[in-house]
Amino acid sequence: MPVIEIQRLPGTPKERVKVKSGSLFFDWLKEQNISSDVVIMVNGVQLTDSDSLDFVVSELHHIQVFDQPKGGAIGDLLSPVFKLVTKVFSFLAPKTPSFTSADANVKDSPNNRLTGQTNVARTYQARPEIHGQVRAYPDLIQQSLFEYIDNKKKVTEWMNFGIGKFDIENVKYSESELTALDGASYQIFQPGENIPEIFEGFEFHDVDGQEVPGPNESDEIPQYQATANEVISGEIKGGEAMIKIARQDEFDYFYDIIKPRSVSIIVSVSYNTPTTPITKDIKVYAYLSEVKKSDDGSLILPKKYYEFFFTDLAGNELAALPPDAVINTSKFILYDNQFLTVGPFFSPMEGGELWIHINASLGENDYANARMEFWKVDDDNEEISGTRESYNRGFPAAPKTKNYYKTEKFIPRGGYGRYAFQLTRLENSNDHSILKLEKAHIIRRRLNEKHNDDTIVRVTVRATENPTSSRERKYNALVTRHVISYDIVNRKVDYTERPSRSFADAVAHTWLVTGKQPENTIDLHGLYEIYAGLPDERLGYFDYTFDDEDVSLGQRVETICNVARVTAFFDNGVLTFSREEERRYPAAVFNRSNITGNNFRISYDMSLPGGNDGVEVEYVNPRTNKKTYLKYRIENGAVVKGAAKSPNKITLHGCRNEYQAIDRALLEMDRLVSQRTSISLQTLADGDYVYPGDMVLVADSYDSNQQGGHITGRTGNVFSTSERIEFFGDMVVNITDHLGNSSGEYPAQALTDTDKGFIADIPDIQLNIYDGHNVQSPSRYIISTVTEMDAMRWVVSDKKPDADGTFSITASEYFAPKADYNV
Repeated sequence: MPVIEIQRLPGTPKERVKVKSGSLFFDWLKEQNISSDVVIMVNGVQLTDSDSLDFVVSELHHIQVFDQPKGGAIGDLLSPVFKLVTKVFSFLAPKTPSFTSADANVKDSPNNRLTGQTNVARTYQARPEIHGQVRAYPDLIQQSLFEYIDNKKKVTEWMNFGIGKFDIENVKYSESELTALDGASYQIFQPGENIPEIFEGFEFHDVDGQEVPGPNESDEIPQYQATANEVISGEIKGGEAMIKIARQDEFDYFYDIIKPRSVSIIVSVSYNTPTTPITKDIKVYAYLSEVKKSDDGSLILPKKYYEFFFTDLAGNELAALPPDAVINTSKFILYDNQFLTVGPFFSPMEGGELWIHINASLGENDYANARMEFWKVDDDNEEISGTRESYNRGFPAAPKTKNYYKTEKFIPRGGYGRYAFQLTRLENSNDHSILKLEKAHIIRRRLNEKHNDDTIVRVTVRATENPTSSRERKYNALVTRHVISYDIVNRKVDYTERPSRSFADAVAHTWLVTGKQPENTIDLHGLYEIYAGLPDERLGYFDYTFDDEDVSLGQRVETICNVARVTAFFDNGVLTFSREEERRYPAAVFNRSNITGNNFRISYDMSLPGGNDGVEVEYVNPRTNKKTYLKYRIENGAVVKGAAKSPNKITLHGCRNEYQAIDRALLEMDRLVSQRTSISLQTLADGDYVYPGDMVLVADSYDSNQQGGHITGRTGNVFSTSERIEFFGDMVVNITDHLGNSSGEYPAQALTDTDKGFIADIPDIQLNIYDGHNVQSPSRYIISTVTEMDAMRWVVSDKKPDADGTFSITASEYFAPKADYNV
C-alpha cells in the first residue's frame, strides 16, 4: 500500500500513514487534521497553487506533507458555511483532468472529440450528460449482435445517448440519413419506457471463420497417435471405457489437450464363442473425457500411471462385442480424431441461448450439414454430466451456385450457464462444397426492462456481404435535452422538463437535479434576470456534453456560465451570478476612508496583455459538427479579421453558433485593447458588499488628481467635506447614500468661501452624516476631472476575506463591454 509521510511540526519525527491504492489524495487530505498552510511534495517535487490535488494515489507515489501550523485547519476551508467569494470556483473545484482519446476506455465522450467521432464503449466511465442541442454519438452499451435472416445479415446495436430525456431528430449514419440505408431502422426508448426484449450477446472469442472439414479430408490431416505395448487394466461397460497404462511421454499430449476430445482407440480383446475363444484387435470411436495421473503409492521410486476415461463409445466392432469381453494387456493405441471436428469452443460468459452462425459456398444441388454438439461446463471448463446435446443442422441442396448464410439458435436444456460447443461435418467436402463456422454467441435474453434515467436507442442495419474495408460505427443524431426551468414572475422552480438550449436552464438543472442542492443555495431569480436581459437569445445558448464524474459541480456551473459571459460565485453560501457587460453606476466607492492602505498596488502592462496581439476563439460549427476558429488581430491600432502572430487562444465549450462565438471574440479583443491595468487593495468591511463583475470606484490616495473623503454636511446643492479639494478645470463628483449605494457622476464646482466642499446638483438622497453615536459610517465622495474619474473605474475580478475582518480585492481596469458585439 502507498505510504504518505506527515511532519506535524518542523524537526519532529514524521508520521507514516498507509493509504489505500487507488484512492483520491484530495479526499484523504480533507480528512486530516492539517492546517491550511501546508507544503506537499510528490516524488520530490513541491506542488504549487496551479497543481491539482485531485489525483489517484498509487504505489509509484512518494508523498510528503509538511504541516505549517498557521491559520485554521485545511478542512475548515472546505466548509460550505465558510464565507468565500472567489473567481468561478477556482478554489472549491478540483481541476479537470486532461482527456485522451488513445483508446475506447476514455472519459471524453465522442460528442466532444469532434474528430474521428465513432460510437465506442467507454467502459467504467460516467454516462454522458448532454445540455442544450448537440450532434450526439451515443455510447455502445453492449457488444454488437448479428444474425442471419433469409440469407441476410442483420446487425443490432444498443446505445445510450445519456442521462435524461431528449428530442431526437435527424438520425444519421455518418452524414447519410439512417433510414435511407437499405434495411436500416431504429427505435428510441426514453427514460422509464418499457423495453420489451433485449438480446445481449457475447462472442466466443476463438471462433473466427474456421472451415469445417469433411470426412474425406481425414487422410490429408496429420493425426496424432500414441502406442502402449502394456496395459495395466482396462474395462468396457455401459457405453464407457477406462484404460490404465504406465506413464509414457508420448501420451502427455492427451493429458494436456482440451477435453472432451474426439478420439479412436485400438485395444486387444478376448471373449468366448460356443466353439472357441477369440482374441482380436478392435477399433472404437469415443470421446476422451478425462485423463488422470496416479501412482502405486510407493515412497521410493513410485510407478506412475495414466488413467484414460472414454464416453459415447461407437463403432461396428464394438456393437458385435459380447458383454463378457475383456481387455487384454498387450496393446493400446490412441488416435486424436479432433482434426475432423472444429472445437470445442467455450463461452466467455453465462447465458441461456446459443447462436451459431455458419456459412457455406455451394454449387448447384450441393449441400452442407454438420453435427452441432454443445454441453454445459463448470468454472474449470469441465463438462457437467447429462447436459450434452447433439443436432444435425446445415444447408439443404442449393438451388444455384452462391454463398449461403444461416444462424442456428438453441435453447439448451441444461439451463442458464456457460457452454462449450463443437461442429463435425457429416458429408464430404470439395472445392464447390465448403462449410465454415463464422461466429458464435452466448445470449442473455432480457425482458421488459426500464432505464429510468437514460435514453436508449436500438439500431438495426443490414450488413454488406463483401465489405471492401472495415467500417466504423458512426451512428449519430441531433438531440435536444429536456431540463427544468424557473418562473421568474412567480419566483418558483418549474420542475416540468422541456427541451431547452438556455444556459440558465442548464445551470438550474445541474445545481438542483444533478447536484441535488437545496433551492435556497442558488440565486435563480438573479440568474434568470440576466438571461431575460440578453439582447439576443443566441448569446445564452449552451450546447455541451458533460461525461466525466470527476468534474465537480462548481466546474460544471463555471463551464455553463462561461459561454454566456457570466461569472458564478458564492455570497454567504448562495450561488450568485454576474454578467460581464457595461455598468452605468459603480457598486461601491473606495477611498482612504475605507481602504487600509496595506498591500495597495497598481500594475500596468506596457505591451498588450500576455504578449498577445489577437484572439483565436474555437467553437463547434453546427452544420459540419467540426471545430471552427474565429481569428482577429490588432493591426495599426484597429481590430481586423485574420490570424495573429501570438493570439490569445480560447476554447468556448458549449458554443455551437457563430453569433455567440463572434460576440465572445470581439469582447476579448476589446479587453485586449482596453484592459492593461490591474489593482489590488485591502478594504474595511465595505468590501463585503462587492462581488466579481462589479464596477467600483477606487481613489488612489497617492494621486493628487483623485481626491476623496466623507461628507460632513449638506445644504441644498452645497456639500461640505472632511478634506480640502483642489479644482482643476471641469470636475465631476460621485457620492454614496446611507446604504453605500453610488449616486453616479455629477458636475461639481468649487465653493468661494472654503476649499472643504463643492457645489453639485445631486438629487435629494438620504446621507449618513457622522455624529459619533448613531452614525459612525458616513457617506463618502470621490471627486476628480472626467478623465481621472474614468481612471478610477475598476471591475472586481477576485475577493477574499482576511482573518482580521478586512477584504483583499483584486480588480482590472474597467472598460464598457457591449451587451451584444454583433449589433
